[in-house]
Amino acid sequence: MSTVNQTLIAEPGRAAESADHRLDGLWTVVTGGSKGIGFGIAEGFVAAGANVMIVARNADDLDRAGKALRQQAGADQVVMTARADTSDTDSIERLFGTIEATFPRLDVYVANAGSGIMRPFLEIPIDEWNQTIALNLTGTFLGCQRAAQAMLTGGGPADGGANRAILVVSSIRSLGVRPGRLAYSVTKAGLNQLVRVAAYELASHQIRVNALLPGITATPLALEGNPEVFAEASASVPLGRAGTAQDMAAAAVYLCSPAARFVTGVNLVVDGGESLW
Repeated sequence: MSTVNQTLIAEPGRAAESADHRLDGLWTVVTGGSKGIGFGIAEGFVAAGANVMIVARNADDLDRAGKALRQQAGADQVVMTARADTSDTDSIERLFGTIEATFPRLDVYVANAGSGIMRPFLEIPIDEWNQTIALNLTGTFLGCQRAAQAMLTGGGPADGGANRAILVVSSIRSLGVRPGRLAYSVTKAGLNQLVRVAAYELASHQIRVNALLPGITATPLALEGNPEVFAEASASVPLGRAGTAQDMAAAAVYLCSPAARFVTGVNLVVDGGESLW
């Protein structure tokens, strides 16, 4: 904090810009926040000064992630964990009951939870299709809808003075065609349009809605499969490497911060140029 104050005296313009990229005092939720990109976003939020609730299904993962975030948080920051399955309607309702009971208001909601299985088109079983739709598309829709409702009833200025933001984590697989990724790609393409329509409808309420579209990202889950294939795919990225959770977090912090106060309905690609070919 002292560094910011010193900059404020010496270079007011730069200090204002830095403050715009902060999330100080904001109450935020990150689903799928116990590992991978979601945990990276939660870390970025904590570093930017936010109060953070991470949501996931696995209690052990949540406990580990919560402890790590609390070690990084300042004395005046709150870090909470909540177990929920965002593919289940009742679980989403219970989650928002917890949010509304413990948060003074909801400022930022990040819908990151999602998954996909590589499977050829001719071999996709209906149960797998339905589960992918339930988690990636339906669960994200319901979470974002409930988040917007909570933002509208949770207090704070409604004249544009508040920083209310919803961020959906989509994927560049929503833009191009890769074999074996049908169900995942379809759900992510649906999210891109969900963001655009929701952004238009919620603009009059001063709630911004954007999407983050990561490319190949070096997360534990991505690396657990075939490291050689991952390395080969990473080398084909025009910038010469896979993305990191920190790359995605930087974009997420920007989109959810006052610096992006005039940005809504955007599908922001963060992929090192991967989707250019």
